[in-house]
Amino acid sequence: MRNYLIFLIAAFGLFACEETLEPEFEPKLVVNAELKTGQRIDSVFISWTAKITDPYDTEAQRASGAIVKINGVQLAEYGDAPGVYFLDDPNFIVQSGQSYDLEVIAGEERVASSTTVPAPFSFLAEGVQEGDTVQFTPGSSWFSPAFFTLTWYNYPGAPLYRIISDADSANEQTYIEDDRDEANVFKGDKEDRTDPAIWWASDNFTRINWMFFNYTGWHNVVVSAMDENYYRYRSGLNFSQFNGQNFNQIIQNGYGIFSSSSSDTIRVFLVE
Repeated sequence: MRNYLIFLIAAFGLFACEETLEPEFEPKLVVNAELKTGQRIDSVFISWTAKITDPYDTEAQRASGAIVKINGVQLAEYGDAPGVYFLDDPNFIVQSGQSYDLEVIAGEERVASSTTVPAPFSFLAEGVQEGDTVQFTPGSSWFSPAFFTLTWYNYPGAPLYRIISDADSANEQTYIEDDRDEANVFKGDKEDRTDPAIWWASDNFTRINWMFFNYTGWHNVVVSAMDENYYRYRSGLNFSQFNGQNFNQIIQNGYGIFSSSSSDTIRVFLVE
């Protein structure tokens, strides 16, 4: 009986050890690329995953020497930026309504994805014109008065719209100091108020107010109609989060995002 109990204890310990064994880590490819209407294909980032317990070095994880193709045309790799690929053909311009197929081969790994570029996009600017000076007025919430409004009611539709406010000069001299409680609640701490500021909308308009600006000076305010891939990638996230939750759904056999967009831009000069 005593020997039988010892056997059971030993067997239980063996099974317990087997249950806690971690699966062997297998590196996978990660894609980060966005095709933009009217522009050349550029900045296709290809990287390798890293083991979660190992230090992560962005440069070291880049997949240099990969075969990267879009619609069967092979991309070149930047000599001074390993793992970053571009199409060296000035006549190959991304077209609205077109579909693009991505294929990446590195080592024994192969990943693929496809995107269809949204229709040509443009907005109407209400309360502002190109090159206008805009007065910054601190607000207290998302519903604070708008500096101006951008609308696109006649657009055929996209699952999601991205709004970027990009300052020409984002530095200590142009930073908008605002340590009010309202600013800390809605914009976060100073280190969280990055440039460019990025927000999202699902409606056919966006009210541009104090939430969109952290710096004074010249800004490009860009609204982009995003494709289905981008919408799926971000699905389920709060609007203050940048990284996608569905990082494993867009790239076949890999991770990341391959998306496309159509955009319109207005340029304004912000003053306090």
